[in-house]
Amino acid sequence: MMYRMLPRRGALKTLAALFIAPLLARPAAASSPPTTPPAPGMALKRLQKWECTNEECEPYVYDPSVGDLNVQDLDNPIPPGVAFEDLPDDWICPICADPKRDFEPLGEWVEVWVKA
Repeated sequence: MMYRMLPRRGALKTLAALFIAPLLARPAAASSPPTTPPAPGMALKRLQKWECTNEECEPYVYDPSVGDLNVQDLDNPIPPGVAFEDLPDDWICPICADPKRDFEPLGEWVEVWVKA
């Protein structure tokens, strides 16, 4: 058997090289929306992420593919697919309570299925 031929440390390094290293070397699969609409009447829309500029905020990023908790109205959360520009004017950062005007585009885009 192979493990009896190698010293204990050598066997562990060999096992790690054989089994763990290939797993770590694999690139993460890119998550992309399906090419066919999940339901009739849906359209694929490309939306931008926005980041809060308050230095005391733990950088909060509004991601339109996820939506958001509406701090002003907890019974009506922001659903996925709402562009930052379409958020209510009184919407605020859920972390630091800064208004929309204190956000800037992050330069990252997501694709989201929305009602056409």
